[in-house]
Amino acid sequence: MTMPVDEQALARQLQELGCAVGRSKSGRLLRVDNRNCTTPLNSELLTSLLQCTALKEVWLRQVTGFLNSHIESVAALPRLKSLDVEGSELTDQSLRQLADCRDLQVLNVRNTQVSPACVAELRKSMIGTRIIA
Repeated sequence: MTMPVDEQALARQLQELGCAVGRSKSGRLLRVDNRNCTTPLNSELLTSLLQCTALKEVWLRQVTGFLNSHIESVAALPRLKSLDVEGSELTDQSLRQLADCRDLQVLNVRNTQVSPACVAELRKSMIGTRIIA
């Protein structure tokens, strides 16, 4: 059994690395943006981040060696509206696992390992999602 994540402490850690974060009044993480991070996020921080179930917007650009093996945790985020994984190692198989994210409105997969054929396939099934490739 995993311990609940201290989202306020996690937010401080992310901010110290240069990430922009947005939180609710109660301190829950709603938004994490790593575009200005000075240091790559390690797998421990990323694993903790994916336990934050209030997340609505997530930028995980240039993340390697993590996403494909944790895509189920990303897909399980119940409130996720926007996901940006530009420059990450995301594959077709992982992208297909995101097809069940019915609330996802924007998905950026530019400069990933995702094929144009897979993007075209998912655009047909993910009607309400803008997929940027």
